Amino acid sequence: MKHLLSEEGQLLYLHGIDGSYVKELDVQVLGYQDGGYILDRTIMHYQGGGQPGDRGVLVSGNKAIPIYNVRKKGKNVVHLSTVKSDIHGGRLILDWERRYKIMKMHTLQHAISAVIFKDGFNSVTTEVFPGYGYIESDSQRIKISSDGYTINRIPRPLKRYSVKRDSIDHKLLARCNLDKLPKSIDEVSIVEIEGLDVCACAGTHLRNTSEIGEYWLRAPSKRIEFGLF
Repeated sequence: MKHLLSEEGQLLYLHGIDGSYVKELDVQVLGYQDGGYILDRTIMHYQGGGQPGDRGVLVSGNKAIPIYNVRKKGKNVVHLSTVKSDIHGGRLILDWERRYKIMKMHTLQHAISAVIFKDGFNSVTTEVFPGYGYIESDSQRIKISSDGYTINRIPRPLKRYSVKRDSIDHKLLARCNLDKLPKSIDEVSIVEIEGLDVCACAGTHLRNTSEIGEYWLRAPSKRIEFGLF
């Protein structure tokens, strides 16, 4: 089963924009392999797509098993932990403070990429972390318009929905390079910032750009850097 950019499977953060806000979840443990736990469903984002893997804890009875990262290995989403235990279920709890910062950064990145795209610049590579992120553009030098510095001041709601790949309006998703998607992906997760951006994305996001808070932004070269105060 393919999870990437799809609502198939049990990646709850892909189930509408509110899915990114689920902090705890009862889960069944299907096994331990590749250094971590395979669960029947999860609220934790795995590392990839320009976003780091989540952290947290898996609580089962009197055991609190730390999860230090989440990776996708083959078709499995692996919740990495150095503690191996014979448990069959428990409660998965996010490191919410860290996740929320990542959500702010990821939504900010989408918005910045949309702003520079309107001025003719493409985002080639993007990466966000809890308080810092960067965008590599296709230009040796970028000038950011004033809109890039006021993203948090205009409340724009976000929504997530999925569309069949063969019905995608490529003009609508002009900012996204859909050629990077594996051909096996037939249902694509779309994140839309009202009046600003529409992009294929399997990452976690805010409900509204007003949640971003204060941020800094600079473009010393082809790399745009940004972060939270």
